[in-house]
Amino acid sequence: MKKKLYFSLAILIAFLIVIQLIPSKLPVNSVVQLPENIQVQNASNEVMTILKTSCFDCHSNQTDYRWYSHIVPVSWLIARDVSKGREALNFSEWNTYNKRKLVRKLEDIKEQITKKEMPMRIYTLIHPGTKLNEAQMLLITDWTDQETKKIMGQ
Repeated sequence: MKKKLYFSLAILIAFLIVIQLIPSKLPVNSVVQLPENIQVQNASNEVMTILKTSCFDCHSNQTDYRWYSHIVPVSWLIARDVSKGREALNFSEWNTYNKRKLVRKLEDIKEQITKKEMPMRIYTLIHPGTKLNEAQMLLITDWTDQETKKIMGQ
């Protein structure tokens, strides 16, 4: 029984070592170091701090790839999540969005925050400081409401 267990562990370890040779394709960050330079239109310093802390790793071109981001298979999951996150919303491109797209993004942000779907639970488990409390959620949703009204001319 012990031999089978040791053999299985050896196979698992060998497999984990071998898959490290498969390159992971983490989304590329901007050449210019941003987050401090990204300014989301009409967002207060408080809102910007929350966005940078809880959103920018997946929703900007300035992902902080920590050490575990380069270890397969974790890197595959991170690459997928960051790619999907940037596709859905990219704060690095915020100022390029037209009014219709901005309103849609603001509505999406509000919905995701209200439903507590963002930041993702797996992300907040690994990075507890990114979890939004009620006051932060209210700040973000108030900002999205105000911005939507300004864009719509109300």
